[in-house]
Amino acid sequence: MSPKTAANFMRFVAIISLLSALIFALGAIGDPTGSLSRFLAIIIPGSEGVSGIATPEAKVGFAIAGGVFAGFMVMLLLITAPAIEEGNAVIKRASLYALLIWFVVDSSASIAGGVALNALSNSVFLILFLLPLLWVKSPETVAA
Repeated sequence: MSPKTAANFMRFVAIISLLSALIFALGAIGDPTGSLSRFLAIIIPGSEGVSGIATPEAKVGFAIAGGVFAGFMVMLLLITAPAIEEGNAVIKRASLYALLIWFVVDSSASIAGGVALNALSNSVFLILFLLPLLWVKSPETVAA
């Protein structure tokens, strides 16, 4: 994959993920689109969706998780994607480590909390995030 294609792929995945992060953050006040409740029903069989999140502690958890994930996606969009295009190995490597840490922590906690299907959905996202980082050709190879 060329650096430009890989960077654009990362931008696309980051924007889609940013939208999902914002939906999660909005879960603290409700679910106007119904998409968060549908997601929760898929990963937690028998879930009541957002209506089952009645405590202030649970709502702030959604706000924090959505906010942190949104910030992470902005980093991928504005720092990692240009680094892929420019061939900046340091930022690409740091992004790779950050993604792996996110995956291990989030998925391990999900499994420990009884929501293993979230780890499965994390796996799909991880693959999408890693594709442009691992399949990108070096700018020198593309120019040759």
